[in-house]
Amino acid sequence: MRLTDVLRDQHAQLRALLDELQRLGLAGSEGRERLHKARHAMLAHLHLEDNRLYPALQAHPSTAGLARRYAGEMQQLTPALLAFFDTYHEGDADPQAFSRSLAQLLAVLQQRIGREESRLYPAYEAHCEPIGPPPT
Repeated sequence: MRLTDVLRDQHAQLRALLDELQRLGLAGSEGRERLHKARHAMLAHLHLEDNRLYPALQAHPSTAGLARRYAGEMQQLTPALLAFFDTYHEGDADPQAFSRSLAQLLAVLQQRIGREESRLYPAYEAHCEPIGPPPT
């Protein structure tokens, strides 16, 4: 499976978890479990981008600037994303405040995911993705 396919799958999983969290809220154990899973899914996704996607993009002259811009944006965005999960991990938040915060998080992530999937991943596929099967 291509790296960008894995990253797109992770996006879909994260969106599904956050949509379920929005539906469930934090009041029960199921909601807190979705919050925990979403945090884990986000960290795994960020790790894969930081360790595989951005280094490959930064190494190619055609994509280095794009990679620096997107990586820099994520360095700015990541603390706010993690702060959301840290704020609500106990599950004892005001339901309305949680709902507003989650809606804001979903809006930011939806915009970022759209940009990654329309610009960043195609650049990787065009310039950085290995051609053919890996050597044996």
